[in-house]
Amino acid sequence: MEGLSFAVAAEVEPYGIKVTVVEPGFFRTELLDKRNVKYALSSVADYAAEGPAEAMWSPYDGKQPGDPDKFGDAVVQVSRMAAPPPIFVAGSDGLAAIRPTIEARLKSMRDHEALSSSTGATDGPPV
Repeated sequence: MEGLSFAVAAEVEPYGIKVTVVEPGFFRTELLDKRNVKYALSSVADYAAEGPAEAMWSPYDGKQPGDPDKFGDAVVQVSRMAAPPPIFVAGSDGLAAIRPTIEARLKSMRDHEALSSSTGATDGPPV
């Protein structure tokens, strides 16, 4: 979704349209309430070690760390920014989940920078 959103953002930016990818953490909604969720009765063998989805997710019902009202307020604030961020991560748990992934990607890029740079054409200026 990020890649698609960034591509769309580049296409619509000349028209004054701004795109922000919102990546929320876990917010206290009724999504996991027994009245609103249906868990599959079957399972995929490759995921069996994780246990049933219901056992994994139902303990979080009503205990999610994020406040949905504050999340809504934050999204409104982002929508009113003259220069909104390309990515808005909502919730400290969201930040904690995403930060290591981004840092690992940066490390991988740095570790392989020479190889990445070596793929440039040598017979003319970049296009």
